[in-house]
Amino acid sequence: MAASSPAPPQMGMEQSPVTDKTIEEAILKLYYDPNPVVKDVAQRWLFAVQRSPEAWQFSWDLLTPTKRPEVQFFGASALCLKISKFWKELPPGQYETLRTKLFEKIFLFSSAEKIVLRRLCVALSAFTLNTAPEVWPDAIAGSIDTFQQVNSSCLDEIQKCTALLEFLTVLPEEFHSSSIPQNRRAAVRSELQKGFHKVISVIQSLLSQPNTPQEIQLLALRCLASWVKLDVPLIELQPIIDKLCQLLQNQDVFDLCVEALIEVVSQPSAHKYPQTIQKLLTHLLQCKEMLDTAVDNRDMDIVEGFCRLMVALGENHTKILISQCEGQGQPAMVEYMKMVVGFSVISGHYPVDETISNIPLVFWYTLQEEILICDKEHFVKCVQFFVPFYYELIEALLVKAQYPSDKEYASWTLEEKEQFRCYRQDISDTFMNCFSLLHEPLLNHIYTILMRIVQSPDTQWQPVESCLFAFQAVAEGGNIRDCPCLNDLFRLLGQVDMSQTYELSATSLNMLGAFSEWLCYNSDSLEVVMPLLLHGIGEPTLCSPASMALKAIATECIFEMAPYTERTLTACQQALTANNLKSKDSIRVMSIVGVVLSTMALQDIMSYLETILQPQLEALEEATKAEATPATKSTIITKLNMLAHLCFSLDVKRDVTMESEDSGNESTKITLPAANGPQPVLLILPSVLPVLEHVLNIWVQDTGVVEAVCTLLQRCSRTLLDDFKPMSSHLCQLISQIYTTIPQTSVLELAEQIFILFGSDNEMKSVVHSLLLQLCNKTFNLLPQGARDSTDVIQGFLAMCRSILRKKTELLLHQDIQLTSLFQCGLIAVQLPEDFTIKTGCSFFVSWINLNSKHPRLQECLRQQGKSLLELVLKAISGAVPRRSVEYMGDVLYAMIKDGSNIFTEWINELLSSPQFELPLVTKDQRINFGQSLYRSKISKRQVQDAVKEFSLMCRGLHGMEYAQ
Repeated sequence: MAASSPAPPQMGMEQSPVTDKTIEEAILKLYYDPNPVVKDVAQRWLFAVQRSPEAWQFSWDLLTPTKRPEVQFFGASALCLKISKFWKELPPGQYETLRTKLFEKIFLFSSAEKIVLRRLCVALSAFTLNTAPEVWPDAIAGSIDTFQQVNSSCLDEIQKCTALLEFLTVLPEEFHSSSIPQNRRAAVRSELQKGFHKVISVIQSLLSQPNTPQEIQLLALRCLASWVKLDVPLIELQPIIDKLCQLLQNQDVFDLCVEALIEVVSQPSAHKYPQTIQKLLTHLLQCKEMLDTAVDNRDMDIVEGFCRLMVALGENHTKILISQCEGQGQPAMVEYMKMVVGFSVISGHYPVDETISNIPLVFWYTLQEEILICDKEHFVKCVQFFVPFYYELIEALLVKAQYPSDKEYASWTLEEKEQFRCYRQDISDTFMNCFSLLHEPLLNHIYTILMRIVQSPDTQWQPVESCLFAFQAVAEGGNIRDCPCLNDLFRLLGQVDMSQTYELSATSLNMLGAFSEWLCYNSDSLEVVMPLLLHGIGEPTLCSPASMALKAIATECIFEMAPYTERTLTACQQALTANNLKSKDSIRVMSIVGVVLSTMALQDIMSYLETILQPQLEALEEATKAEATPATKSTIITKLNMLAHLCFSLDVKRDVTMESEDSGNESTKITLPAANGPQPVLLILPSVLPVLEHVLNIWVQDTGVVEAVCTLLQRCSRTLLDDFKPMSSHLCQLISQIYTTIPQTSVLELAEQIFILFGSDNEMKSVVHSLLLQLCNKTFNLLPQGARDSTDVIQGFLAMCRSILRKKTELLLHQDIQLTSLFQCGLIAVQLPEDFTIKTGCSFFVSWINLNSKHPRLQECLRQQGKSLLELVLKAISGAVPRRSVEYMGDVLYAMIKDGSNIFTEWINELLSSPQFELPLVTKDQRINFGQSLYRSKISKRQVQDAVKEFSLMCRGLHGMEYAQ
């Protein structure tokens, strides 16, 4: 790099003088140098220069008309930064000079680059927020007068208006985004609100004059939208609201009028002025002709603007709307509701032909919630008025939810199809919400529509699918018990040709699954439902929705499924034998097998398992013997996951409760037929384990296969619990062999489950202790050289030890366990780069410290190495770890403080006062204050975290900066 270029940070910034020339050269390198390293060095140097005391001076030098726009912009940005973030550097005696120079530069650049003008206006806004009202009273009125009275031959009226409106627009924005001290914020807000009348007067004048240029009108409307966010009394906006409603007819300013009016109706205090809202609604309804014309002409920008505005009014003022559903306001409400419904029935498919019909959906939910909380008398009147519109909405959404023709849908992009899927999900939520208000009549209404469609001679599949989709949505909301039309619905399904298209079949099957709870109390309908589901299980393309539905029904209707047990198991067996299902579908089908088998007698269970399970074990063995390829690996993992889900769902001792229809919420615990015998999973494990060992002998180096094996064994242990004990010794040996060969997290998760289950069992103590010792020694051998290559293993190991500390502490206190090495493992973990590893390490130490006083061995180890831990924690807080991980360090500090030991206080004071503990950006007083803040009496965890966060920002040089937020 040339000698005149900004020096690299590592060379010391002070070596490169801060002059106009060096700054300009650095800016040009930042914008135009092709070398990314040069760009980075320039950016870092400029970043520091902007924050330097010299910025108060060089900013003005860079703001000259002869400089390049990039240089001018940097100067204006530096000025903004100094005024907003480093205000205390400026002596009060220079405030007046600064204000004068700001106005001069704004007037100078009013006819120049707009981006520079805007930054200068932001700088003036920051100055205003720092000085009003104490130093600069009536700042708003004074600023407006200054802009209006400026006498410059270089500026015309349009340029003066542009500069004024730019400043007035950014002022409220800066107020909302800047970090004004809390003790000044109310006074500054009051000053802004006091100047609001003057601002509105300027805006209204500009909007009312017939010869106001369009560009000024647009700026005035942006300015208005900015000031409305200050939550000024709505009644004071009445004249400007009237003017905005007139300007809606002008398409050139339509969008900004809409934005301004949306801000008006969205004010938090707007509900206090119902008459103003009603008057605004009247004005908007008078625009119906304009809206109708836009709909006819497919002018979607105008239609969307009206839609957003009307919906914003409705969402923010539902109380006012429902108060007008009777009396003189009713005609206007009828027109309003028709207009909102109209947005939902707009022609075309979302999102290809239109993107408007999704906007009102939240409004209908908000309105429904407001109706439901009305008092009883008013509720009846609201229902009478609003329910017809809800039915119109339902009919509209049944159309909008329909798929396009197959040919048209095939032409859509993947993104459009995904947007349509999300849109249908929003419609589904709306159906569900409508049921809360309409109840069973809604289902009757949809059923009537469906029946009419099905009986029509020229029925298309799309309307049928849409109705079934609506039934599915309502059912997923739950709470459906008595509705006679549902029995008719399931009978009607027999008349529907499900083979027309995948979408129709899939929606039908998903709908059946959604009614699983209802079918539990209406089991007669299973006679219609089960053939559809079992047929779907046998079709590879439909197996996914069919298996999800069947699994839900089998789980919910565990006893009602008894007449269909054999048919279900036969269909599942045939589907698995065909070997043409996707992996997830095969796994789900096996889970269904387990649920259904759980309801049978033990002898029948074992008979079916022989038929269904044996082929899967044979396939697993064949895949294990085959050449190791990605396809072979996929087969092995799928078969292992199938076995895992079978072992988890096949539980004859599960708790099954039956809620009685006649006894309210009372439920009865029911015992499954095979509950008194051994668990079937325990009986099949002797034939499964040899296969697993064979798999591991060949695939032990593969993380995915080992994880699948461990998941299977975990599922077995969760099902068997204490019954797993006879197999646990063999399993401990298997865990030790795997982990010794190649340490993996999944093995540690399995071991953790064994420790929790049998850690206190006297008969298992020697085996469990031996396993824990082997796991510890193997993990300790990875440290410290292999730590960065094994972060997942270290994280899993500490997670396991944390769980043991909390639940089976005595295991880790065994004399053969090296607590010092375990502590060192934790220290290494909190220095690794992965956030989750740091979090687990800190959580491990918190558990250790919390148990410290109860166990002498833990206490002694902490006394020996606790200072090292504290030093690492403080270094991490000061910048050694990413900011997102600092909170975990605060948890460790709080645990130390809560422990109450004096030694922690000594360590903290010693470390913070030590010159060797380098914190170059923090003063001695700040160190002392931080240490003292941690040991105030009755300090809470939140207070510790706040102190840690603040100190961390100080150490990183970010305290008080916008980036820190």
